[in-house]
Amino acid sequence: METENETDLKQSEVSEVSSITAESTPLPNTVLPEVLPKQSPSHEKCERIGSQIRDMARMGLTKGNVAIAARISPYLLEKYYSEEFLQGEAEMRKGLATVAMAEAMSGNTALLLHLVKTKLGWNETQLIEHSGEVRSVVSAKPLTKEEFAQRFLNQE
Repeated sequence: METENETDLKQSEVSEVSSITAESTPLPNTVLPEVLPKQSPSHEKCERIGSQIRDMARMGLTKGNVAIAARISPYLLEKYYSEEFLQGEAEMRKGLATVAMAEAMSGNTALLLHLVKTKLGWNETQLIEHSGEVRSVVSAKPLTKEEFAQRFLNQE
């Protein structure tokens, strides 16, 4: 049997939950486009969807994420809107490159080195040059102590 304290606690929990749900307001649906009618097999290219796809690609979303957000299949995205997706992706890359170059030119050494390596092909590998005579022959057969001494130690 429940005691008075347990009943009071349950009632207070229920009232807290109901007050929270009463105060909450739905989030605005500004990120996702409006729900379009189910796509028919004879889909026709829509400028509004193309504009949304270009904007989402400009923000860096992948093709799969853009297709989900635009509420179309990846096949339709590839078939009808690949040009818009590529335009948005190119605009994103241009914007990033502009900002990165401005940062690098203003003294951001780490970013400048990264750009020089990735865009100009510079690298930090060291070239080791060897000069002189090579007096050993690489063989799969190991030498005995006597053969080693005769071959390498007795010669001058």
